[in-house]
Amino acid sequence: MNRREAIAVGVGVAGLAACTNGPKSAVSSAEKIDLLSGYALNVESWYADLPFEKRFDKAARDGFSSVEFWFIDSWDRKASELGKISSDAGVSVAQIVGDSPPLALTETREAFVENCKRAVDNARRLECSVVTLTGHQDVEGVSKADSLRAYQDHMTAVAPIFEDAKVFAAIEPFNPYDHPGHFIYGSADAVNIVRAIQSPFVKLNWDLFHMQRHEGELIGNLKRYADTICYVQVADAPDRAQPGTGDVNYKTVLKQVRAGGYNKPIGLELWAKDKNYDQAISDILDLSRNIKSAS
Repeated sequence: MNRREAIAVGVGVAGLAACTNGPKSAVSSAEKIDLLSGYALNVESWYADLPFEKRFDKAARDGFSSVEFWFIDSWDRKASELGKISSDAGVSVAQIVGDSPPLALTETREAFVENCKRAVDNARRLECSVVTLTGHQDVEGVSKADSLRAYQDHMTAVAPIFEDAKVFAAIEPFNPYDHPGHFIYGSADAVNIVRAIQSPFVKLNWDLFHMQRHEGELIGNLKRYADTICYVQVADAPDRAQPGTGDVNYKTVLKQVRAGGYNKPIGLELWAKDKNYDQAISDILDLSRNIKSAS
């Protein structure tokens, strides 16, 4: 029995006790697991007070069934070890990040292809279906037009690797305020690249924090570009904390995410306000309840 299964058994027993005049708070534990099932907790940005390998178990204890994280090879991590850690905790891995050299340069092709092969192998070991790729940092002396052209050529070259593995290569646009010095911001250029490549496994990591910071128009763009999306992440703007702490009406936005056909976990790549993780989870639970009640 893994950690999450043990938690589920405990919640089931507590729920039965609640039905026989047990504490009402126990019932909310079962509701908590249900409401958090649609999210993947980012174990890089959450639980910074714990060693990385302990954060998977903490995520399970807090009611999450999925996690996401960043690099493996370039950070001297091993996919096999991370797979065992996640399995023991009882959480699945929704998304990882692959290493990308500067893709504005045509001469980085060989390195990029090899990186993508390793990323796909890591994803398979983790039973993960999404690898996010960036690599769109500016290179001095290379124009934006040439950078975009080279980037598209790189992604076209690696598309068969991801198609064969049935793993998504997810391009992630940034925003210029938090990530200056890049040439893919917001939806327009990224959507054009995906639609030009026409691969079922080259899509976008639609990080709503970056989209809000760069261009807004969240619901309209979600409707227009739903076919280009393979993964969704959330954080409120402008401070990148949990939904409910900033400018975005995430109740309406996430309803549109689901209405557009996205049914995978939504990544919580955010930094809990004031490092108060309990409050961040409470805010996410409130959001989920509101979405559910409005459905």
